[in-house]
Amino acid sequence: MSRQENKDETRAKKYLQTLEYTKLEHEPLGNVTPDFLLDNKIAVEVRRLNRNYIDSDKLIRIENFEIHLIKKVKKIISIFQHTDYKNSAYISITLSKPLEVESKAGVIKRIKKVLKTHTHKIHKKKSYKVSEYLKITFTPIKKKSVQYIFSDCNNDYLWIVNELHKNIQLVIDEKNKKISKNFNLFDKWWLILVDSIVYGLDNDDFKALKKIKLKKRKFSKVLILSSKGKIKTFKF
Repeated sequence: MSRQENKDETRAKKYLQTLEYTKLEHEPLGNVTPDFLLDNKIAVEVRRLNRNYIDSDKLIRIENFEIHLIKKVKKIISIFQHTDYKNSAYISITLSKPLEVESKAGVIKRIKKVLKTHTHKIHKKKSYKVSEYLKITFTPIKKKSVQYIFSDCNNDYLWIVNELHKNIQLVIDEKNKKISKNFNLFDKWWLILVDSIVYGLDNDDFKALKKIKLKKRKFSKVLILSSKGKIKTFKF
């Protein structure tokens, strides 16, 4: 007897229904792998993509707070407008890791306040301590713009890509073990990962990610789906 779909499976099904297959089954063998079956040939496993660590050979989910925060801060900087058209500034962020999780809303509120405050000091290089673990530094540049320019975050771009790669591989390895028993029952196996690490993997992230070798194991295809809004798909 199959169980009710979870949120990630529903998201994956929505994507699978856009493909040119005539038959889509949920848990064709009951409450065991695979999660879906396409045209009686392609078995599909679905998993949420979290940050994880391994404890005694068991995959454990941990908090994604800092990655969400970085993405949010970048977005805020990209839309914020200051009042000095003739000048702008590079913004860099320093994070102390591991981070102490506090209210993200509170941190974001203080960041917005700092962006507004620095408008009147845009000609100066200045750092602001937003919280115990986050510092923002403004470096002035001669550029006609009403927007600040995001520079870096403790090499966060490479850090985010490495986090993604590490966790994708962990999940592939976990699922690879799970499908072993039923692997020979179907022609192909796909793995769909619903992204909850960054809530918005972009094309630059994916291009950088593809440069790092990923071992797909028994899966012929690994896909990452966006978790919210219009479905974006990244295929390995």
